[in-house]
Amino acid sequence: MPPLKSANYIRRWAESVEGSRNSAAGTATFPFAACLTALEAVGVRTDYDLLLQPDTLVQTPVVLHHHIKALRMAVLDHLSSPGHSAADLIERHELTAEQPVSIKSGIVELDRLLNGGLSMRQVTELCAKEARVATQVAIEFATAHLLPGHASNSTPITKVYYLQSGSLSLWRAEQAISKRLKLFSSELRDTLHRQALERLIVVDCGDADALLTFLHKYADARAAVNENQQASLATRDLVIVDSIRPLIVAVLQRQNDIDIEVHAVKTALRRITSARSLVNTAVLVTNGVSQRENSRTQPSLGTAWGMVSHTHLYLDQESLDTDYHHADAIRPNDNSAASSTGRISKILAVVLKSPCICVNSQAIFELEV
Repeated sequence: MPPLKSANYIRRWAESVEGSRNSAAGTATFPFAACLTALEAVGVRTDYDLLLQPDTLVQTPVVLHHHIKALRMAVLDHLSSPGHSAADLIERHELTAEQPVSIKSGIVELDRLLNGGLSMRQVTELCAKEARVATQVAIEFATAHLLPGHASNSTPITKVYYLQSGSLSLWRAEQAISKRLKLFSSELRDTLHRQALERLIVVDCGDADALLTFLHKYADARAAVNENQQASLATRDLVIVDSIRPLIVAVLQRQNDIDIEVHAVKTALRRITSARSLVNTAVLVTNGVSQRENSRTQPSLGTAWGMVSHTHLYLDQESLDTDYHHADAIRPNDNSAASSTGRISKILAVVLKSPCICVNSQAIFELEV
């Protein structure tokens, strides 16, 4: 999550308050720098620290209490989501009715199960016992849109943001892109490869703080786009978080409250999928699974995390014992002159939660894992 002094919305708020006080009282200003110094001295470095640390006013100078309270209200106003009138919602629906509403993976069976793909302005979660299965499916969603006219929509996504907690994800993404390039002529491959990698933004996230810092910076950037009215409603982004579990579990090593961290992530994800944004963003998160006492397999991180995603998809792998040699290592159903040798798995996808798909709906597809 961003430090107080670097959060764009806090700076804009402080400047507006200081400007109004200067106009009304001549030389009176809001002591923004003094507040930041006092807060940092007691361990308050981010907007969530300011909201959740209960003894802030006890430890800071009394003379600053009024200003710190005002700063806290500014943070609350920013993070809270105002309601929308029915007229506003209907108008926005009419404006976006003709626009693409999903992001395809290029895996026919999986896209069919998801009613066309990932829903825009929603958080979709892929959970699997083996992390590489969920990661590979996430990479399919990413790379299907990095090359023109390949297993995707006619209009390409603006950018794909791949937030990785491990070092192998980028290598696997490059491998997937290289295999997809076999469908193009050799003269085009170098150019298309460079263009694909330029639109794949990889972010290393070592912990939840790094994740939250990116999400808030992304949300602030989208807010600036909205203010400048420079984006069209057809602009689409895909944000992939691979994988969420190690980022959140690391909080326990610092003896922090995991529920607070989960709430912070949830708030950040809701910001970037807000209907108020002109940029349509779909979020894809990979996660592990845990076995409950009743033998039910559920997404990891407990009940607090269960409210974050709109759709949960469970992936189960059934490996085949023999090597394969077929037309396309990425999508065996395709007919292509390209060939590859490797190992293929059958993947069972089951819907655990969704606002628009029947729970327990299933699909089986083949994938190189």
